[in-house]
Amino acid sequence: MQVKRKIKRYALALVMLVLAAYTTVFIKDTVESMNPEKSLPIISVSVGYTPPYVVRAGYTWSFGSKTVRSPYVSAADTPLMVTDCSPGENIVINFSAPFEFVSLYQTTGLANEEFKPIYNWVTPTEEGIYVYKIEAYFGKGDISYYFAIQVKTDNLMS
Repeated sequence: MQVKRKIKRYALALVMLVLAAYTTVFIKDTVESMNPEKSLPIISVSVGYTPPYVVRAGYTWSFGSKTVRSPYVSAADTPLMVTDCSPGENIVINFSAPFEFVSLYQTTGLANEEFKPIYNWVTPTEEGIYVYKIEAYFGKGDISYYFAIQVKTDNLMS
């Protein structure tokens, strides 16, 4: 008789533990979806040794059963600050969370919206202003960013 009672207690404890775990996940997803900006991965970009000013252009992110979408804005509608750099600098992109893949696109000039994919993440050798679009894909959604650089061949230290 006592064995059956113990089994019932263990089964009840297991059911309560599973319910508590699901409740915790539901509460976490609900709280994160109320302020999704704080829940998105943090991006880190560097061009050579210089971090450019990166602006988020929009995102689609899943919080459990709820998906939050921010409006996607174009590069022309985004306040971009141009960062000076040298030609041939490496562009390095990192995130605070693991991603599935990242795509990088480039266009010349601030008003041009014709982005072309680039596969060699190095700044151009020709002087000029270049705008980059980053599209990052995660298990929970995707995020887009913009940043702008000005390639100068003269000494940037003067």
